[in-house]
Amino acid sequence: MNDHGPVHQKLLSRRSVLEMLADMEMEPGATWKMRLLKSQEWLEGQESALWDWLPSSAIESGSGLALFTRTVAPAEPEPLLALAPPVPLLQAGEFTKFSELEELLKRRLTVAILLLRLGHYTFGIAEDETLVVHKTGGRYVKNRQRKGGQSAARFVRNREKAIQELFDQVAEVARSRVEAYERHIDWLAFGGDRNVILQFMKRLKLPNSLAERVSPWRIPVERPGLNELERAVTSAWSSRVWERPGD
Repeated sequence: MNDHGPVHQKLLSRRSVLEMLADMEMEPGATWKMRLLKSQEWLEGQESALWDWLPSSAIESGSGLALFTRTVAPAEPEPLLALAPPVPLLQAGEFTKFSELEELLKRRLTVAILLLRLGHYTFGIAEDETLVVHKTGGRYVKNRQRKGGQSAARFVRNREKAIQELFDQVAEVARSRVEAYERHIDWLAFGGDRNVILQFMKRLKLPNSLAERVSPWRIPVERPGLNELERAVTSAWSSRVWERPGD
């Protein structure tokens, strides 16, 4: 049972995470153990109990989890921190150095980013956190019917038509930009309204098998646009971190 109080998730940029790992390794008098778990893997028995303060969002991470335990003699080892990388872990096991995680975070990746809410979208392609392609657009979609409006059936038909036209426009922009890019895209990251994104994924096929390389993390976005896209690029390379609360 978790008696440590609430645990808050932090989103740290790639640079911040690498600096944090370097500081941890240089901490005087401390030794660290890093346990890497792939997605859908978890600990068992007494070892699992040491991490019972972690929320389900960490344990169920779609990219796996790095667990950090610190020992400062003569004290017992302390499970202090968990980190979910932006892309899935490639290996699992226990390590006394952080090089495996650092190498994953330093990989040069190309990520397509689609920010989508009803009425607005922004699509971009970023190379190693540098935005190289972007396109913003939209299609007006009426809010849900208000009292005294047109007939419910007609309203639903018109709204569904507008949503489908928006999705068609988004899919065409993504297809044309990906085909013109002509290089390999490692991941597709989504941001925006979760339900709208799920509808989009169900209705339309993404180009170049991008649907098979969707990032497990959704980027928080208020309204798609170039400014939000630039922030989303940093988020796409960021890690989620949970620190053990004080007793």
